[in-house]
Amino acid sequence: MDSPFNTATPDREVFVKPIATAANLLLCLCLLIACPATTAHAVEGGDVLAGEAGVARSARAAGKAGAEAEQWETERTALMDEARQLLFDIESTRFAADRQEAYIATEQKTLRDLTERLDAARETRQGLEPLMEGVYDALIRATDADLPFAGDERQTRLALLRKTLDDPDAATGDKLGRLLEALRMEAAYGQDVEAEDAVETVDGAPMALTVLRVGRLALVRMPASGDWVERYDRKAAKWARLGDESAREVTKAIQIARKRRTAELVTLPVGTIGELMPETTEAQ
Repeated sequence: MDSPFNTATPDREVFVKPIATAANLLLCLCLLIACPATTAHAVEGGDVLAGEAGVARSARAAGKAGAEAEQWETERTALMDEARQLLFDIESTRFAADRQEAYIATEQKTLRDLTERLDAARETRQGLEPLMEGVYDALIRATDADLPFAGDERQTRLALLRKTLDDPDAATGDKLGRLLEALRMEAAYGQDVEAEDAVETVDGAPMALTVLRVGRLALVRMPASGDWVERYDRKAAKWARLGDESAREVTKAIQIARKRRTAELVTLPVGTIGELMPETTEAQ
């Protein structure tokens, strides 16, 4: 059977057109009703995608910021460590500089003291040379005026002293040391008692004698027989014969000096004050 929509009669054609128009309107209405929902879903889907993209961008930005912050923190820590090390180095350098300044001040003071001492030593040396010469001359005069004992020993010592004083290469300390040693030896002669055997000329002939020296007070000699005793007269510069009463005391003194007798008081002929100190007597 033919479809009513396929009729070609005018009446049917008139009837189909309103129906087609209504169907089109209904379709349009359905589309209009469906479009807002579809549009809403489309808009909502776009917002989600945009939000996800924004979140991703924010995440990437946050990650980059975190990395930068971590790098900055590392650099800050390194800079702080470097700053602390620099402060420590500065304090160490300042301490070392202060210590060095103290050392320098001490060395400068020591240098000034040494310079002053050196100047004083030069002045002392300049005045010491004439002083030593004066002491040497006085020592020569004292030796010549002294009792005639230990002649070779004393003359040898004085000759060596003179040679040292005349040596331009000898240090001033060596010269002074030799001079003081000579003075010490001469002073020691006045503090001991000595008896020795010797061969001396008596009345133009050599004779074996015992010579007793009592410090610098007296020089006495006597033969082994003990027949006589002679004392050296410092003022007359010769030997003088003593009385027989002196022989016994001299013999006792010789035995004591040689440690053959217990020490005791003895009376010896030392001479008068004028004989012992002729220069003082003449001055008076």
